[in-house]
Amino acid sequence: MHQTRRGIFASGLTLALGIGLSVSVPAGLLSRPAYALEADDARAHVERAVDAVLNLVRAPGDAASKADKLRQVLDQYAAMPQIARFAAGLAWRDMSDAQQAKYTDAFEHFLSTVYARRFSDYAGQDVIVGGVSDSGRRGLTVSSTVTQTGGQPILVDWLVTDRPGRIVIADIVIEGVSLLITQREEIAGMLSARGGDVDRLIADLAAA
Repeated sequence: MHQTRRGIFASGLTLALGIGLSVSVPAGLLSRPAYALEADDARAHVERAVDAVLNLVRAPGDAASKADKLRQVLDQYAAMPQIARFAAGLAWRDMSDAQQAKYTDAFEHFLSTVYARRFSDYAGQDVIVGGVSDSGRRGLTVSSTVTQTGGQPILVDWLVTDRPGRIVIADIVIEGVSLLITQREEIAGMLSARGGDVDRLIADLAAA
């Protein structure tokens, strides 16, 4: 099995790039025919994403300065527009075109800001990127294991697809937990706490 070691803070990386997986995949990622995505390309995409985040974690600067750079990483390696739409749930259909655009922008800002703040917890964990399996219409799943000093290894699966016309990470599952579903539940909770007011949700996400 091909294996590549990459130092990484598991929760910072996977929560930054991983916003979902196997339970469901945004419909936008299934609306186009699959391209000729190869296992080596999927694995390399995950490895490059890991390296990009690791370089950002180790770089000097505060959380605010790193948030903008993290957003660039997310836009480059993950299917952010589709992820944002899925996280909005049923509320997406009730948004105007202008609200959808503002929400998507605010959602990306929110994620990059929140998870850039967690980079301070990086403790030099390693991730072993291993095999690649076929997940059918969803894409290819790249398996990995995050090692921790004095702790149990953490299994992390990365769903990679090329359905948007380019290779992207559509999802991450940590120990069987879908981060996309988790994010969707969080957004639903935030919206409920604001009485279903989408504009308030957008404003608060943008102010994070």
